[in-house]
Amino acid sequence: MFTGTPDELRLLELQAKTIAGRIAMLLDDLDRLGLGASGGQIHTPGGIIRPSGRGWTVTNR
Repeated sequence: MFTGTPDELRLLELQAKTIAGRIAMLLDDLDRLGLGASGGQIHTPGGIIRPSGRGWTVTNR
């Protein structure tokens, strides 16, 4: 459980969202290989990574 300050929490949440965005880009790269689309969704501290009509996106919970 997080026990830091609200400012520390916001910084960590921003870092988590950045990492989630990088994961979404990697999933797009995998899908572009044409070997079959990745499926489902991934729940992360930075949001939910899910497929959209334009590849993978990170949404808030």
